[in-house]
Amino acid sequence: MMSVPLVRPARPADHLFIHAQAGRLAGVADLPWRSAGEVMRFQQAFMHEVLDAPKPGAVTLVAEGTGEVGGARGECLGFVHAEPMADLFTGKVAAYIPLLAVTPAAEGQGVAQALMAAVEGWARAQGYESLSLDVFASNRRGRAFYARMGYGEESLRLVKDIR
Repeated sequence: MMSVPLVRPARPADHLFIHAQAGRLAGVADLPWRSAGEVMRFQQAFMHEVLDAPKPGAVTLVAEGTGEVGGARGECLGFVHAEPMADLFTGKVAAYIPLLAVTPAAEGQGVAQALMAAVEGWARAQGYESLSLDVFASNRRGRAFYARMGYGEESLRLVKDIR
């Protein structure tokens, strides 16, 4: 198991690493009615929209190796982005995670858990009462991870290809 990574605020030098994770995020979407190109274009456009002009109060955190087992010192292992968003039911401002990804080498090594713990700490410090996120319905591993972290499913978008 990888040692606990250092989680820190993203820096401009992390921009290429973060955007390079678009393929990783698009790759977990098993959507037979969407082409791989459509999913990738969506993911890249979504990442640019969210990250290149972040909402006021947003945060992007990066996990990096500490030079111990599993990751070279300073090696980027994953990232999470969170931003303020109104809760659908209460209207109160809450925290929302539109993006979280870890590298293939970091998967299953506690990196995502460290990122989630850090972003939950950030959300508490902002005074938010809840934290929400979206995950592709076909991403069973991701859904199981979030369930273990205490997240419950609140809604599910259904789509039918009618072409």
